[in-house]
Amino acid sequence: MDSSRRVENGRLQATTHAQQHDDALTPDGYRAWFASMRRAHAVAALAVIGVTAILYPFLAPASALFQLAMAGALLLLLVLPHAALDQYAALIVLQPRLGRLWPLGFMVIYGVLAVSVVAGWMIAPQILLPALILLAALHYGLGDVEEGSLWRYPEIVARGLAPFSLAVLFSLPQVTAFAGWLVLDVPMATRVIYDWALPVALAWQGLWALVILRSLWQTLSGHGDGMRAVVRVCEMAVIVLAFAMLPPLIAFVLYVGLVHAPRHLFDFAARNPAIGNPSRAMMRVLRATILPTAMTIALLALMIFFFIDPAMPHAYSLRIAIWLVSAFAVPHAVFTFLALRGFTGLREMRAEAGSQSRR
Repeated sequence: MDSSRRVENGRLQATTHAQQHDDALTPDGYRAWFASMRRAHAVAALAVIGVTAILYPFLAPASALFQLAMAGALLLLLVLPHAALDQYAALIVLQPRLGRLWPLGFMVIYGVLAVSVVAGWMIAPQILLPALILLAALHYGLGDVEEGSLWRYPEIVARGLAPFSLAVLFSLPQVTAFAGWLVLDVPMATRVIYDWALPVALAWQGLWALVILRSLWQTLSGHGDGMRAVVRVCEMAVIVLAFAMLPPLIAFVLYVGLVHAPRHLFDFAARNPAIGNPSRAMMRVLRATILPTAMTIALLALMIFFFIDPAMPHAYSLRIAIWLVSAFAVPHAVFTFLALRGFTGLREMRAEAGSQSRR
């Protein structure tokens, strides 16, 4: 039975479950529920991003301060909750290997990676920045692409590089100035962007077009999952619209907060089909984000109150904030790759392990 037939059968089982709540979904029905949820979320997220892209130039102030305040608020409200579950990803990866010592392993690995990133910013930022972009592109691409054939690999590259390539193509002067400020070397950053980043972004357009053309062919020919292809094309089009109409920082944070982060939460709930009750699994994941998110926000507020000097130049404070965000982002991407999504797709729990955790 091919994958599209399995998904269709799963949808039928999910519909039956909606009518008869007393029976748990089969694993295929469970997977189909989350496939439908990913598509419904994509439609809602794209609608919000599209409306924001159209109205922002007319309603939002043009000041950099407003952009930073909006980006910061979106990071705290939309991006932070999905990153607050890193300890659960570490539990998945480390507990089978370290047993009860897994929290210690988590703290050591997390701390070593975070400190290494901060040291990289201080010692060789011109090397660290491209490495961070490549890691982020892999992280976003794996999160955006669902399971499929070998075509998923070029799509991972296309989708992962999309926010960075679009930022370069639509906002080249701003990106160049920002990169030079961030690595403390404007001439070097300018050479790297014009000699390397811009040619890569131009070549990326061909890969982006290939993914779109294949999706359109799937939709018109009836081969594969036509609805998935339609949503994919719409998503790619709206992301282009966002980077064309919005400041690159706002477009990037909207993509991460509204498109990427919710899919990360879906993966935590979807990885155990033996649960059989997807809505309950999703609510458990959402509840699990509340306390870590609140504690992180409180800790950030205390750090700002006690350690940030009001007389410190704003540019210096912003650079330190970016260093810290990237220091947290690297272990997040590593644990996500090991626990949730690899090159072949979602890493599901084994059937015997999943049945033991079902309640």
